[in-house]
Amino acid sequence: MIKRVVFFLISFLAMKCTAQAQSNFDINKDEQSGQTMFIGKCLFDDISEEASFDWFTMSSNNYNPEPTITEELKKILPNCQLYIFMGTWCEDTHNLLPKLYKTMLLSRCYTNYKMYGVDRNKKSNHKEEEAYKISNVPTIIVMKDGVELGRIIETTKISIESDLLKIVQSN
Repeated sequence: MIKRVVFFLISFLAMKCTAQAQSNFDINKDEQSGQTMFIGKCLFDDISEEASFDWFTMSSNNYNPEPTITEELKKILPNCQLYIFMGTWCEDTHNLLPKLYKTMLLSRCYTNYKMYGVDRNKKSNHKEEEAYKISNVPTIIVMKDGVELGRIIETTKISIESDLLKIVQSN
């Protein structure tokens, strides 16, 4: 138990230290719900530090990815890059993003990602969504050496960790 707590603390600090200068997002209010929206490049730290995003912290704390799968992901996923498009206003994002975060922490893949918040029209602040042809959120794109290996769009088939493993193993 103590080893797990230490691991999470070290993982959190490593992610915080390596990704500090990567944010470039706007904060808006969603006209439909009145909720806070992040538009543009952001980090998991930005999401977890936003007081109105309690859904993120609560769900990531409660999610327990399958340990045997995260052990396999530790061998492969750190060599990949994840491009994450999400909407802080979106229920599917509220469901999937915390699970992805926890899976990335346990798989030791917490720095190889770029995350973009989009509005309800799936637009980011620098049009990143156009380059990746985003039509639904969340979309998680797994890439290796600049080549797309696969995507998870809106929901998973089995679980976030199982779907990620299937993508990286099938390529």
